[in-house]
Amino acid sequence: MLLAKIPRGEAEAFRKKLARRGMVRKDRRIFERDGMVLIPLRDEADVDYIASLGGGIEEGDAQERDCYRSPFEVACELLSRPEVVDRLPRKYEKVGDVLILRLPEELLPLGEEIASAYAQAMGSRVVLRESGRINGVHRSPVMEVLYGQGTETVHFENGLYYKLDTARLMFSSGNIDEKLRMASLDCRGETVVDMFAGIGYWTLPFAVHARARKVIACEINPVAFEYLRQNVALNGVEHIVQPVLGDNRDLPGEGIADRVMMGYVRTTHRFLEKAFSLVRPGGVIHYQDTFPLAVYPEQALEHLERASGGAAHRGPLLPRGEVLLAGRVAHGARRARDGLGPRRPLATARCLHQQEQRLMVVVPGGRDQLLHERSEVAAEVHLLAGELPRHR
Repeated sequence: MLLAKIPRGEAEAFRKKLARRGMVRKDRRIFERDGMVLIPLRDEADVDYIASLGGGIEEGDAQERDCYRSPFEVACELLSRPEVVDRLPRKYEKVGDVLILRLPEELLPLGEEIASAYAQAMGSRVVLRESGRINGVHRSPVMEVLYGQGTETVHFENGLYYKLDTARLMFSSGNIDEKLRMASLDCRGETVVDMFAGIGYWTLPFAVHARARKVIACEINPVAFEYLRQNVALNGVEHIVQPVLGDNRDLPGEGIADRVMMGYVRTTHRFLEKAFSLVRPGGVIHYQDTFPLAVYPEQALEHLERASGGAAHRGPLLPRGEVLLAGRVAHGARRARDGLGPRRPLATARCLHQQEQRLMVVVPGGRDQLLHERSEVAAEVHLLAGELPRHR
């Protein structure tokens, strides 16, 4: 059989990507050899896709997994309550050794019993129930403990360590494609500003894997900021990352960043003007936001046009879905004071993916089925060389 191989530190994210495409055999065991993790593949596995992720291929064998049962099936068997199986959550999120469930309210009288079964099946120390939506400026989750004690944990993902209190802070384990893409960027010599750093979701990939020269990581939530500082130290990048506590709109300086990361959704457009002021000509803004499908992409482009200088307008559609933005650019200090100069190319905006409530859609080379009313969008805005227009 074919085996995909990848260094141990990259194995979990790599395995998830292969599993999502149905390439991993469930009747054979994944194993480790000489620092490499080897994953048994189905006959129809796409070896070119595996190679594009940095994985290798070899012929070999793996031990059989007798009577494979999913963690959900194991939890149901441990619970021994067939009358509630149809109402049990089949989806869950595991962050470190903490399991997060969305348990229906009608099952709360059995909450501790159900959580205990899930904990044993998933190898978790603590089980939380997500009882409300993440909201507010601090993006705080609403959680209650169903099983175990102590909600602080360390999560390992894509070779990085993330420490957090899962009852007080969110952890975005989805969007793995975009996380891997960011980690694969070559940012050597660059200064990156992460406007919504959280506990380091994007800051750490830029600092560790993309090898940025400097990352200015801004976070407004004091709890998340403290874990950001700890995670910077935990991953050994104190000499690269400069954590900043406060509102990113108060960050000093203009044109200081080669790259600006806007890893936020729903109200990200309100911060675009600041992003354009931070990035230098020729730089890149990674813009993520959420829009109703009925107004996408028009509303996204309108936000970009306004933020890029007030006088920017939309140009022609370029190959691969890129849109040219142009604006009136000021030439020299006097013209910058007295008026705006002629229109000329300012930037290209390219939509990289849309995500429908954690389901990837409209991805180049992938699926293009719209399943929900709202779309989470990740785009890159590549600033062309030259002077940027500024709001007056």
